[in-house]
Amino acid sequence: MKTLILYATRHGSTAEAARRIAAYFPDCDVKDIARDTYDIAAYDCILIGSNIRMGTFDRRVRKLLLRDIAALREKRLGFFVCCCFTENAPTYFQNNVPPQLLEVAAATAALGGELDRKKLHGWDKYVANMVLKADHSRGILHTFALQNKAIADFAKKMQSAGE
Repeated sequence: MKTLILYATRHGSTAEAARRIAAYFPDCDVKDIARDTYDIAAYDCILIGSNIRMGTFDRRVRKLLLRDIAALREKRLGFFVCCCFTENAPTYFQNNVPPQLLEVAAATAALGGELDRKKLHGWDKYVANMVLKADHSRGILHTFALQNKAIADFAKKMQSAGE
């Protein structure tokens, strides 16, 4: 089964998650939607990953999903997001993935995410600081990282979907 992992990343977490997922698939290509070319027709399984910003998938991923609905519906399909607040994942998928694709997806997963405030600028930095400050005042301390167990579970679910 030839697998394509397409991703969009803002600060690198989604790219790293895509590389970790690829380790589970022997015949796999990993492509950055912003930089690489790809042909969906050449693959049996397509995994699509996005960063989340203000509850929204990367615009390039949203554009791909809308443009290629028919072709993607014919593939074994999975979606993953990298985000700091994984508890919101069902809403992220519902609000960003067309229902025609979500209904045929073999798996969806939130894989965690890294928050390096040194990489943030402008509005992103302001919002991150406000959220962390508000949570800290309520006694909530966050440790943000990619979740290896979630990555493994997502990959295994995608593998078993074809059996």
